[in-house]
Amino acid sequence: MGSIQPPYDVIIIGAGLSGICSLHHIRDRFPSWTVKVIEAGEDVGGTWYFNRYPGARFDSESISYQFSWDKDLLDEWHWKEAFAPQPETLKYINRVVEKHHLRDGIQFNTKIKSVHWQHQDRTWRFVDERGGQYESRFFISCLGVLSSPTLPKIPGIGNFKGQIFHTSRWPKDLSSRDFTGKKVGVIGTGATGIQTITEVSKWSIESLHVFQRTANWACPLRNSQISATKMEDIKSNYDKTFQQCAESFSCFLHTADPRKSSQVSQKERLALWEKVYSEPGFGKWLGVFSDTYTNREANNLYSEFMAEKIRARVKDSEVADSLIPKDHGFGLRRVPLESGYFEAYNNPNVHLVNLRETPFEKATDSEVVTSDGKKYELDIIICATGFNAITGAFSDVEWHGKDDRPLISDQECAIWQNHKARTFLGITTEAMPNMFMVLGPHQPFGNIPRSIEHAVDVVMELLQFCKDNGYTYVEPTIEAIDDWTKHVVACSEGALGNEVDSWLTGVNTNVDGKKERTVARYTGNAVEYRRRCKETRLAGWKGLNIS
Repeated sequence: MGSIQPPYDVIIIGAGLSGICSLHHIRDRFPSWTVKVIEAGEDVGGTWYFNRYPGARFDSESISYQFSWDKDLLDEWHWKEAFAPQPETLKYINRVVEKHHLRDGIQFNTKIKSVHWQHQDRTWRFVDERGGQYESRFFISCLGVLSSPTLPKIPGIGNFKGQIFHTSRWPKDLSSRDFTGKKVGVIGTGATGIQTITEVSKWSIESLHVFQRTANWACPLRNSQISATKMEDIKSNYDKTFQQCAESFSCFLHTADPRKSSQVSQKERLALWEKVYSEPGFGKWLGVFSDTYTNREANNLYSEFMAEKIRARVKDSEVADSLIPKDHGFGLRRVPLESGYFEAYNNPNVHLVNLRETPFEKATDSEVVTSDGKKYELDIIICATGFNAITGAFSDVEWHGKDDRPLISDQECAIWQNHKARTFLGITTEAMPNMFMVLGPHQPFGNIPRSIEHAVDVVMELLQFCKDNGYTYVEPTIEAIDDWTKHVVACSEGALGNEVDSWLTGVNTNVDGKKERTVARYTGNAVEYRRRCKETRLAGWKGLNIS
């Protein structure tokens, strides 16, 4: 074991948006405190550092995907596109770090292996993969919602001698030139798969085989450039922009039409659907009739409208039919936005393989084989197979909570047995004193920076309360956890999306213990979530044992 470093007031794990936001606010609010961020990667950025695959960009509007508290940077920064690509987003994150002199508080290339609660001292001890040890009074987890990649389970895949990698681990030195004349396979048609497939299909490749297990709905992003004049207008309206996010259900710049599908005529329904379809962004998902995701008939009607849009864009009717989901309606999973994805299948060298009909049987040194005996020779395999979401990054660490309890396992003593999270406010959990989560289970995952800012604010208020009163111990009561978890479950009732297997309902068939649906996030109104957090604070942090 390495030597134990001097104890810190706060240790933060993760240097993505959550981690750098937490670090800035702690330094700003508690200048006398010692704080360190521990990051597994080589640099800041988290999701936007690791996900450098071609076509990577976010699908919330650039103007809402930034920190509202940095007024000077809001005035300085010029977003070049309505929906920024990964390099521009990473450039923005680095500018935040540079402007606020945060880099000296971050230790890179350090992966935490185990975390131990030391009850006698009321501190956390962290051990990294090299044996280095760190100790702190408080601990803020900024591990990320989508940061633990999962790979496909193909017998013999280890024998493949070509290049194979996950989209979130795209080789730094790999460019479109390296794909010239190559036979490429992409496994997965979720959000990252859709973006990757769209871009790679434009390159000078010999062939692209897309291996799809689960078809996903997707619709046009409609990205555009932002002129200098337009950007100045945006800057003058930032207060309105962030207020609009704060008042919406999931913190996006889009709200549902209050009418129900059954209350309007077919002509009126089509008019709204065509309107949102023609506009940029998530209005196609979030700006439709209020009953679209709670009423089955309403969802069926809108799903058929979207299915027709796909059929109109794909020349081969059989391919189009395979790309249209049959196991869930539109919007019941998070909807990827795309820029020419369906048209990619009109290219003669792009081929769709339906793994529902013919699953993988094995891999050899140069090909993958499906159950019908077909062999697909490949030079490069890109795994767009998603993440062990929400709780996954927690399960990558060996946890020793109070009474030496594990956080996630199949044991009865586990705090989250088989990934079934139980929390209070999504920020604290049982038997993990002095640990606070940013984007933990049971928090809203809408517009991510908006969710991060609020969670960090709650944690800062709680730390201020502890500092003002000399408190060194915070843990939620079992009653508070029970009540909050029941509330989270109640918020999900009636939502059709909870009848669908997805990372939002805690399912990942590539991960042991994640075969059954659970309520993994707060699906209620973000406005109500913030109200309940405020109510807890005003009641003297009722629900927490603080001493």
